[in-house]
Amino acid sequence: MNVSEIMVNKLFTLSLEDTISKAVNIMYQHNINQIPIVDDNLTYFGMVFSKEFLKINILPQSKVKGFIVKTPILNPTDSIEKCTQLIVETGNSSLPIVENGKLIGIVGETDVLLTADFGHSSIDEVMSGAIVIEENVILSNALSKMRRYNISRLPVINSSGILTGVINPLDIARIIAAPRERDAKSAGIDTIIDFRGVKAKDISRRAFSVETNTPLNAVIENFRRHGEIIVVGNGRPIGIITPKDTLELTLPKQTRPSIHIAHLDDNEARQEIEEQMYKFMNKIQGKIENIHQIVVYVDKHKSHKYSVRARVMTGNGVIDAKAAEYDVISASRQLISRLERRIKAGHVQKVRIKQHRETARKEIN
Repeated sequence: MNVSEIMVNKLFTLSLEDTISKAVNIMYQHNINQIPIVDDNLTYFGMVFSKEFLKINILPQSKVKGFIVKTPILNPTDSIEKCTQLIVETGNSSLPIVENGKLIGIVGETDVLLTADFGHSSIDEVMSGAIVIEENVILSNALSKMRRYNISRLPVINSSGILTGVINPLDIARIIAAPRERDAKSAGIDTIIDFRGVKAKDISRRAFSVETNTPLNAVIENFRRHGEIIVVGNGRPIGIITPKDTLELTLPKQTRPSIHIAHLDDNEARQEIEEQMYKFMNKIQGKIENIHQIVVYVDKHKSHKYSVRARVMTGNGVIDAKAAEYDVISASRQLISRLERRIKAGHVQKVRIKQHRETARKEIN
């Protein structure tokens, strides 16, 4: 199967001179997280993604040309496998399909995901731990948390810890990019928005949730309407799954656990991080079983800091960790240290449970 068979050809596009306010309104109205930027001849310049609006303070009348992300370009005959690899490696949720120099469609992570068969795999194999926000917390705190952890979704909970909704970049961008009233001391409309009157519950949308051990094939279709799936236990969020998390399962398998480094163009740094990860895997042998692959995401921020996130996919679920430093190699080392602590803690707990069961069995006998 090639990408032309699953591409979306009914497109919403913008020009370089269109505003952020227009982009956000189109995205929110049609529940999409990206819009291609083209000229009158459909020449492709790049994509605008909703998650970019979380990184810096934006103004409603800012031009979209300041937020363009350069993406790889697909040909109509490119394979689904190539598309999957590019989506995971670049972190772009959608990619353009160009023919004879003109944009003819886009293909998104959900489009690709719906072509896959995950067999007996369950959501536990791909979910990450959920970082949540209480519903009465003001919006600026939610935005700060998204930036700090480099995430784009926040499950919203009530005072009892029960899931009540979810916030994604579009929900926040819609508030940020709304036309702002003129301040009495200001001659323009671009005054800073006051978040104090907006709480998380005011902008959260309904969340789709499932219990642990739910088969992946049973819930994949829900990504058509929801950007994420929240995993709950007794109504409380314990994990979250995005389309990209699930696509990781479809990456090419190797004879030994594979390591995928995403979002990093520096080949020397990529090679060093990969070597660090292989040493890490050798070090933790015996403490964790059935490592299928490790996916490392590297992002450089306008603060010049690097945030590095890793997902260690095992037969018993995902172990994830994050780190941030001004040097990508230092961030990687800090990340590995955090992964080691988590794995060691899990191994110790597993040994204690085993010893407790053996002691109980001996007492019974």
